[in-house]
Amino acid sequence: MNKQVICIVCPKGCKVLVNEENGVYTTTGNACNRGNIYGIQEAIEPKRMLTSTVKINGALHQRCPVVSSGPIKKELIMEALKVLETVSLSAPVTIEQIICHNICDSGVDILVSHTMGKTNDL
Repeated sequence: MNKQVICIVCPKGCKVLVNEENGVYTTTGNACNRGNIYGIQEAIEPKRMLTSTVKINGALHQRCPVVSSGPIKKELIMEALKVLETVSLSAPVTIEQIICHNICDSGVDILVSHTMGKTNDL
């Protein structure tokens, strides 16, 4: 297997070629070891941070920004977004408050990324 990825660890944007032979992964094109680690991870099991919004009642705005506590498998992103469509919070909420524990059995929590008070508290 050969797969080319563009490394996003630093602004350089190295074109990393990941090669797999007999379960051993090697990389070329990366300028540093971080590119090696990123390239192999991206080839084996790509992950992304998830940012979105959920409904919130009783706040100045109707949507509350949320973020994953860590990277989630890319293949679970759409499923996680469907789960978040069903979430409805009530103000007040605070930054880093867990609103969804272990979303889609990923081991990752979804956190509030902006404190939002009640409308009458503003």
